Amino acid sequence: MADSEENVPAEDNDEPRGTLDTTSVLYVVCGIPVVIIFLVGLFSLVGACDQMNIMVPA
Repeated sequence: MADSEENVPAEDNDEPRGTLDTTSVLYVVCGIPVVIIFLVGLFSLVGACDQMNIMVPA
């Protein structure tokens, strides 16, 4: 009987697991959309300046 108990696979508790805290929730809920809005705004600004033939110095 002892052999059958040893063959039972152990739970995968060896791997470190992430935690669900306020910082991670705020990053997903606020951080990712803000980055997307920033990039859309940046490319819109560059496109608008390109249409008006304004050179944006790099």
